[in-house]
Amino acid sequence: MDQFIGELYRARQSVESRRFKPWALESLKRQIPFDAALWGTGNVETRQFHSITITGLPEDYAHALEQTQDHNPILPALLKNLGKAITMSSVFPDSRFYKSDLYRNCFQQYGVERILSVIESDNRSGIYTLLSLYRFDRKQDFSKEELRIQERCAFHLVNAASHAFFLHLQSSEDKDERGSTAICDPQGIFYEVQPLFLDLLEKHYPERSGNRLPFDTPAPGETRSYRGLRVSCKEFGDLYKIRIFEPSPLDKLTDKEMRIAQFISQGMTFKEIGRRINLAPSTVSNHMYRVYRKLGIASRSALADLMHASNGSDLGDS
Repeated sequence: MDQFIGELYRARQSVESRRFKPWALESLKRQIPFDAALWGTGNVETRQFHSITITGLPEDYAHALEQTQDHNPILPALLKNLGKAITMSSVFPDSRFYKSDLYRNCFQQYGVERILSVIESDNRSGIYTLLSLYRFDRKQDFSKEELRIQERCAFHLVNAASHAFFLHLQSSEDKDERGSTAICDPQGIFYEVQPLFLDLLEKHYPERSGNRLPFDTPAPGETRSYRGLRVSCKEFGDLYKIRIFEPSPLDKLTDKEMRIAQFISQGMTFKEIGRRINLAPSTVSNHMYRVYRKLGIASRSALADLMHASNGSDLGDS
């Protein structure tokens, strides 16, 4: 079990983000044998999946499952016991389940005979994850030990997947951007969100409630200020990538000055920087003079401290 959990977090850097969930489910089979699985993520505000990974079943199964929300007894049991693994047989006895419309109209159509599910939920973002494992042999119900394993694994599956998503999101074009990120729909409802993003919202919007942004989404390509936060927006398919950060004295620098300051804080000389960006060492020195004046500092060590303080808040989400 510990080896499996360790593999999950190590793989977030080597397994491509879009392949991470299918890979993780295949790895989970070594802990709990199953024939099919569904990994669905949604927001409690919409009560619909916005991200679905299915193995061993056709894609339309997720839609069929959503249609059972109002009369599927395992769902309220899962919502009442977040993080607890539950089997269908524990809430709907076999003698009734296999004669029910729920079984005939949904699960039987797909060959599903045994069901083990768990819901992981983040109250701060409203994002929930349903992880369901299925067996096609009615004689092979899930054991108590497998429930225990599923409960432990589910937490790490969800967290490792989130880390993998945001790690791969940091493309070469925006890897130096400051702050923290959330993926939202046009209404500002969270689809994915980093913990630091929520920390900053709670700091600047202590009265915030609900599972969406507490301000209007900026237009794509735009950056706005809200209550001491800088907020930028980029298109992300049909969604938006929202990035927030607290202003820093470094915001006074031009792009060129910021690049030179980064090189200086890494210990490079004026001559080395000049070769890197095709400037004379004396020109680099003039830029650094302006950097020091703008920031109100007088040494490389002070600049390095300021750069570290500005970027350090991002390290917890990497």
